[in-house]
Amino acid sequence: MRFYEPQNLYYLVIVPVIYIIFLVSHMRRMKTLNRYGDTAVLERFSRKGLRGNLKAQGIIASAAVLLFLLTLARPQAGTRLEQVSITGSDMYIAIDLSQSMTTEDIEPNRLERAKLDALEIVSSLEGDRVGLILFAGDAYVQCPLTHDYDAASTFIKSLNSEVVGTSGTSLSAPLETSLQTLKSEEDKYALLVLLTDGENTTGDPGKVIKELKRRGIKVFSVGIGTKEGAPIPLYDETGNRVGYKKDKTGKVVISRLRDDILQRISQQTGGRYYEAGARVIETKKILVEVANMKKRDLEVKRFTVWEDRFQIPLGIGILFLLFYIYTSVRGTKLEP
Repeated sequence: MRFYEPQNLYYLVIVPVIYIIFLVSHMRRMKTLNRYGDTAVLERFSRKGLRGNLKAQGIIASAAVLLFLLTLARPQAGTRLEQVSITGSDMYIAIDLSQSMTTEDIEPNRLERAKLDALEIVSSLEGDRVGLILFAGDAYVQCPLTHDYDAASTFIKSLNSEVVGTSGTSLSAPLETSLQTLKSEEDKYALLVLLTDGENTTGDPGKVIKELKRRGIKVFSVGIGTKEGAPIPLYDETGNRVGYKKDKTGKVVISRLRDDILQRISQQTGGRYYEAGARVIETKKILVEVANMKKRDLEVKRFTVWEDRFQIPLGIGILFLLFYIYTSVRGTKLEP
């Protein structure tokens, strides 16, 4: 046996207090009666049992309160096995870790904003599996599909632009990685969230887009950055800024949001494109789309469920309460 809400047992201190109140009232009554003569003689002419009524009623009232407090603590006894099917979708979040993601045209910078969006999505999932793909010039799975949202969040929080070593940015890379990782029979339950500034320095993702469309995998893109752009900062080994990235002619490189290719990817795969704004509302829109997707049975879990037994003290407590009311109204003689 156990109590589901044992903190309510602290209220049991009320029970002796109630009985003491009745006991004190009884003593005061007896003291008053003694002023008028022999209590035994007065008892013969009273229907209410002058000597013992309040004591007995105090016991009944205290017992009723005790049982009601035990009901609030929800006693449970006996168990049963309950089978629960967990349904959901499969989602990969692909985060761009190229050097341009350190640009500070969106606070605090593009990468930190991408991490914020990813964490917001993961923390709001219910039952869906989530995985993490990192990419720059190449891509790889950092976290396979999992229900462990805490682990996925830990991976996201630890990200920085030094995790991916290859230079440049290939938008084809995360798309190809998702195709290789997702099982074909689960495509209609899968989607990819692409968090990037849209810069693509290597290859054309056109062929991969066609394969994603054929398999029915939707891609939701979030463009992070501004079209006005900003310089790409450079840092030394200690994390201090030492300047800005320059091209071969010595001119400072301005990195801008390239949403044209992102819109193309999302439109052709049946997903949607969102631009990261001042408020993190794009993630909420993505989550609505996830909620409306087809769900599949991901796994079946068996849980041990305790049976509630609060009905027993509740029922007995009601009987004590009714008995207390009856004795109070009828004035029945009760001995302590």
